[in-house]
Amino acid sequence: MQLATSHVPQNAYHNAGIYSSTIIKKRFGSWNKALEAAGLTVQYRYNLPTEELFTNLINVWSSLGRQPRKREMVRPLSRFTADPYVNGFGSCLSAMKAFVESMRAESTFFLEKVSKGSILSRGTRYPSLRLRFRVMLRDNFRCRSCGRSPATHTGVVLHIDHIQPWAKEGPTIYENLQTLCSDCNLGKSDFRVN
Repeated sequence: MQLATSHVPQNAYHNAGIYSSTIIKKRFGSWNKALEAAGLTVQYRYNLPTEELFTNLINVWSSLGRQPRKREMVRPLSRFTADPYVNGFGSCLSAMKAFVESMRAESTFFLEKVSKGSILSRGTRYPSLRLRFRVMLRDNFRCRSCGRSPATHTGVVLHIDHIQPWAKEGPTIYENLQTLCSDCNLGKSDFRVN
């Protein structure tokens, strides 16, 4: 069978394939695993882990500077459509509520650890994706210097910046991070003229 595509859906295979797709799925464990073994593209994934769905939401929300709408959950902005969120949580709204609750719970746990002094090192230079999201959420997805946001100004890219610079022993913790647009962040420098 020859198709001019890097992905072969089961229904297309049913029309042109030689062997039963059931046999193929039994042999490889799933249709997607058979596609991967053949070096073809997997277009649809099922039962995505919550962690992967939430990581995607962090990226989409950060890019938009606000909560995404169901119709905005498409490529290239989102790796997944709204379908896995609806399937996993019952609706997009329920998925958003679960996501926000997860971020709040994690923030509370993180801040309790900081207040108890259990984080002694200054951490890595680059904040985790979740820490970046929590800082942007706190700052309303706006530059703390000029106030611009991807939601209000097309093309604005937000960065997470150390208030006390990393080069001067500034820790990578929630309290020492701020949201700046790329223009404001790149316009400032660790090196100050005295």
